[in-house]
Parts: sequence; C-alpha cells; structure tokens
Amino acid sequence: MATQSEDRGFFPDKNYEKIEYQLLSKKEELVIFNYLESQFGIPSKAFKGYEFIKRGKDLWISTKKSTQALAFINSGLKINTVGLRALRNPFDDNKKATTNFIQIFGKHATKNLYQIKESDLLSYLRGEDLVLKEPLERGYKIIKFGDEIVGMGICLDNTIKNQIPKSRFIKNWNLKNI
Repeated sequence: MATQSEDRGFFPDKNYEKIEYQLLSKKEELVIFNYLESQFGIPSKAFKGYEFIKRGKDLWISTKKSTQALAFINSGLKINTVGLRALRNPFDDNKKATTNFIQIFGKHATKNLYQIKESDLLSYLRGEDLVLKEPLERGYKIIKFGDEIVGMGICLDNTIKNQIPKSRFIKNWNLKNI
C-alpha cells in the first residue's frame, strides 16, 4: 500500500518490502542487448553511457553517473526510483518494453515498426486498437507516425492491441488543433 506524500508523489508505507537495485552482470546485459537487437533492431551502441539496473521484476535504465548512487540507495537512503523503467519481466518469455523506454530509444529501431496512418492516429491515441487489412507477424510493434514514436502495440493476427498506458490516452483532442 502506498501513501500520498503532499509534495513528492507516492511513497511506500511502513509495510513496504525493500527491493534493492542491482547492476546487471555481463551475461544478463548480453541477454537484454540480444533481445532488443533481435526484437526491434536496436543496437547495443544505442545504450552507450547508460546502464541497466534490476529492481524486483523490472529493468531500469539510467546514466552511468546516476548508478554510482546505488550504494547509497541500497544502504537505506530513501529514494523512490533511479532512472527510467525500461522492461517489465526482462528475463521471462513475456518481457515487455515500456512506452517511455520505446519513445526514447525507439528512434534506433529498425525492426517491428508500424507506420500508423494519420486517419488512425487520433483513435489510437484515445486508446483504441488498430484493425489491419492484412495480418502481420505476431509480437510487439513500435508504432510510429512519421518520424515520431507514438508507443507500443502488440500484434495479434490482424489487430494491433494498444499498449499505451490508459493514463496517457487523449480524451478531448482532434488533429485540427495542430
């Protein structure tokens, strides 16, 4: 159960189990780099200057300078997060890159990209799925509009299920406002 701090967002309450941050081993790092390269064509060189950090079942990414603070954090210093959540369940078969991660590093992707049409963009941003005329290979797709990364979707036959977090759906907006 988290409690709302008046000025800093959500923080764990007294019953919160402490979960330590850990840098990846070289073997674990290779697994992640291989996944990102094979799934999205994102080369490992895209992460120069960054480090991946395990925390619970999630994988985070942070600058190398920020990861120097891990010793302080793991010693009891109360810091909510370090870096950006990159992948959920990174070492399981059902791993998933987060929208934030893909919006930042997706510009390096060369595979599993889906170029959304302008006529479908607004409904996708409102949380609707994309219905395709022809089926695509199953799996995660990076949704792009022109050069911009919109987010993630998971393709199941002739539908790309929207993976944008509900909190980011756009409710009252139309393309004429641009």
